[in-house]
Amino acid sequence: MGPSSDSPSRAVPADVESTARAFATAYAQHDATDGGDQSYTDAGARAAKLASGELVEVLAQKRPGQDAPWASLRSEQAKQTVKVASVAVPDGAPAVTASSALVRVSYALTTTPRSGAERQSREQIALHLERTADDWRVVALPWA
Repeated sequence: MGPSSDSPSRAVPADVESTARAFATAYAQHDATDGGDQSYTDAGARAAKLASGELVEVLAQKRPGQDAPWASLRSEQAKQTVKVASVAVPDGAPAVTASSALVRVSYALTTTPRSGAERQSREQIALHLERTADDWRVVALPWA
């Protein structure tokens, strides 16, 4: 459960952290192997289950800039996996309240091609979450 009132907190409540971890994983993991994801929009659809508002539609959109990176993953028959390292309130961001949270999820992204060396990078994504009737949901990707 989150804070019991709208008083701010620098801590990230467990339910906010859980939603943020699940969203980042769904959003950033991809399976470009035969029989896997058809495009980055498949990951968007998975992440949309943890989103609300206009972001749900945005996540389903295919963007032209995604074609070349996706083609590269497909040519490698690669899988990308996520290991979340941390969920934190970024410096200078408002503190978490009972109804709103702005967090940064830091994670390791591992790309494993069918053949060749595995690659790993450190990534992060900022998430704006709001409490809804269905629990915490991501409503925006600030700075994305």
